[in-house]
Amino acid sequence: MLIARIEDLFGLCDKYQTPRFSKFLNEAEQELIKQNVGTPPGYNSGFFGGYDTSMRRLFGVFPEWMEFDVRQFPIDVMVIRKKYKKELTHRDYLGTVLSTGIDRSNVGDIFIKDGSAYVYLMNDISAYVAGSIDKISNVGVSVKVENFTSITPPEQRFEIMNTVCASLRLDAVVSAVLKVSRSNAAGLIRAEKVSVNHLPVTRVDHILNPKDVISVRGFGRFILDETGAGTRSGRLHIIVKKYI
Repeated sequence: MLIARIEDLFGLCDKYQTPRFSKFLNEAEQELIKQNVGTPPGYNSGFFGGYDTSMRRLFGVFPEWMEFDVRQFPIDVMVIRKKYKKELTHRDYLGTVLSTGIDRSNVGDIFIKDGSAYVYLMNDISAYVAGSIDKISNVGVSVKVENFTSITPPEQRFEIMNTVCASLRLDAVVSAVLKVSRSNAAGLIRAEKVSVNHLPVTRVDHILNPKDVISVRGFGRFILDETGAGTRSGRLHIIVKKYI
């Protein structure tokens, strides 16, 4: 159904000669689209979620005579400011936004910066959502809707890890990065707790490539950034960037 909906965007773009957009897609959905939907001749297409490193993103299709232009994407940012100090989490903000009755696909990334929350939304429902929220977890808030172009998101930070592994097999890399035994790493993979480029992988012998994104449920996410020379014992140097 996902692929069919995306293919429909091309047909609508061709019919009306105007850009067409999906709603927000999670990273697994984006990867499925990359693997199963090409860009036919006569179109420009791509993903964007309000800023360059966004995780939840829309897929946009443009007629060939139009350039791919992120300013066309129908995204607003709801800025939520607390009226007094109390720690609120990503879950608090998301729960309140969804309690207004909208679907998760209408909501993009949420980040917290300097005590305020920035919630990326489809622009056709942003005014409704903003008008429906006056408190979060019993904390009074003020809400303002802004265009995404006026918001500066925080930089993604990483912890850089240098380690060695037996090979670029998935179980070997997971073992090295998490500092667990190879058998424990294999158990996590077979239990469907490991994803590569946002899609689950259950083969322990899956071969990784530089820049692959590996997620391990309960342990976080990291990028296999670089591979280096082998050691005298036949092991392989790798550099990993772990999301903070």
